[in-house]
Amino acid sequence: MAKKSGRSKTKSKNQRHLKAVPSAPKMPLQLVLNHRVVDSTAVEFIQWNTAEFRDPAEAFECLELVKLFLSAQHAIDGSSSATAIAGDGVELAVESIASALDPEHADEASDDLYFALDVYARFLKGTGRWTGTEDAYAELEAVLGSGPATAAADHPDIVAPHLSDEEQETAFNSLPLIRRASALLEWLGTGKEVTATGALRLKDIEPAAAAVDVLARGKRGAKRPATLPGQESAGEQPDGPLEVGTMFDVPVLTDIWLALIGAGLITLAATRAVPGPEAAAWNSTKIEERLDARRMLSVALLARIITAADDAWHGESVAGMLLAILTYATTADPVPVAQLDGLATMDLGGALPDGNVIDPGRADKGEEDADLGAIHASYIAMEAQRNLNLLSELGLVDAGTHYRVPPVAIQCVDLAAGYLASADEASAAEETGSNVVALHGPSRGGSPSRER
Repeated sequence: MAKKSGRSKTKSKNQRHLKAVPSAPKMPLQLVLNHRVVDSTAVEFIQWNTAEFRDPAEAFECLELVKLFLSAQHAIDGSSSATAIAGDGVELAVESIASALDPEHADEASDDLYFALDVYARFLKGTGRWTGTEDAYAELEAVLGSGPATAAADHPDIVAPHLSDEEQETAFNSLPLIRRASALLEWLGTGKEVTATGALRLKDIEPAAAAVDVLARGKRGAKRPATLPGQESAGEQPDGPLEVGTMFDVPVLTDIWLALIGAGLITLAATRAVPGPEAAAWNSTKIEERLDARRMLSVALLARIITAADDAWHGESVAGMLLAILTYATTADPVPVAQLDGLATMDLGGALPDGNVIDPGRADKGEEDADLGAIHASYIAMEAQRNLNLLSELGLVDAGTHYRVPPVAIQCVDLAAGYLASADEASAAEETGSNVVALHGPSRGGSPSRER
């Protein structure tokens, strides 16, 4: 007879304790599958939202909140969907989760849940995973109360046209932004030396600028060039190359360089700039990866242009005007170029379009403030005009008779609008001294941030 093990006669103390714990109710199969769908998106969700979350752990936390919401919605409605969230059940599900917490933290929890759902919904829509109708998505965004609708209040919704992957790639690759970024990445190779500020060394400015079609060279002791509001953004110099003491004084090069960093295509190490974690996707054999890389570079550039205005001159007003013009530029009712020209040259007699599309937010003023208000409005218009000129040069805006956004870039404006909404929320939280843990991206000048 085989010798029996003593382990079969007794159970460990831990086993006995576990047996005494009641079994948790089994999750419905539909909910289990929905949780798995959310988990399966983790890697791409992190890549898609590099500007929202600096730390991948924050992105995972966001997805966990989405799963928590789905569980609550399923318990209430008896059904749920990870790819077509019903807007009419959001409020009740969020309230049910918040009510189970300490009242002191309920509002913060609600804010985080709404934010997580908004980011997740935009991710679903942007990656083609949304399986609901367009009306259902619009209803969900309206319930969540964030995204482009809030960023551009009273402005039309941004609706990206359907383009096949092949059509998108052809359109993206025809943009000067993508062509110049490709040339700059090719020049970067395996890496180049940078200074403590993250700038290229003076000897490398000329070839880097040439890669983005700008004539400039580094020179020790060179004076910083003056940038006048409204001047063209191109690097054309009638008297020879632009001489600069830092690469950050080179127009176009700086914008593309920082956008490449924001999109994860370039990483700044201690002493070198090297290809970033997303660099392999730029020339990937998979068209989806190539499109994601080009899309996120465009978004990073738009986000930087919208948010990098000079704070000392009411940068928020410039950002608001830029976003308004870009929003209308995605519709059949774009803003005329002549209209912004008139405002920039202080020709304020012309009527603004319905809804004051490019009104920089001036309140009614008395006569004593009228001149100052006109100067302020003119300056904001000139700054917006200068940034639109840059976007036009890089192909993200067509500035013929009206400001229009090419079809392939409309999706990028939509995402950039969401960035601005997140940045506004972060500013509001800072002003009120919020002690809520922040979920945000790089600082101003890179990509907008979000804080609750």
